Amino acid sequence: MLRYITSTLTACALAGTVIVLAQEPAPAQPEKQQAPKETLTGCVMEAKTTDGGKAYVLNNVEGGSAKMYVLGGSSQSEFATNINKKLEVTGPVQQPSAPAEDGAAANPNVLRPPFMQVESMKVVAETCK
Repeated sequence: MLRYITSTLTACALAGTVIVLAQEPAPAQPEKQQAPKETLTGCVMEAKTTDGGKAYVLNNVEGGSAKMYVLGGSSQSEFATNINKKLEVTGPVQQPSAPAEDGAAANPNVLRPPFMQVESMKVVAETCK
C-alpha cells in the first residue's frame, strides 16, 4: 500500500512539473539580421561565372563600398535589356563570404564582389560614360 501511495504522489509531482514547464514561454530566438539597404548607381554589364553561366554586375559603382556588385533578384530579364545603361538600383547588400579551399573558389584571381538583391531600379542614362 505504501508503494502505491508513493508512486501516486511521484506521478502527481511529475505531472505538475510538466504542466508548469509547458506554460513557460519559449526563449526568444534571435532575429535573422537583415542586410542594410543601399542605393547604388553604375553600369550594368553581363559577366561569365566560373561555371560558364551568366551573371549581371553593376560596374563603376557610385555610392557603394566596392566598384562592382553582382546583381540578383526577380528582374534578371530587365538586367539583360539594360546592358550598357547606367542604372540606379536599391536593395540589401551582402558582402562575399570567405572562399572555400577547393577549385576556383580558392583561386586568388577569382573576383568576389558583394551581392545586391535588387528590389527597385531605374534607368539614369541610356549609355555608360
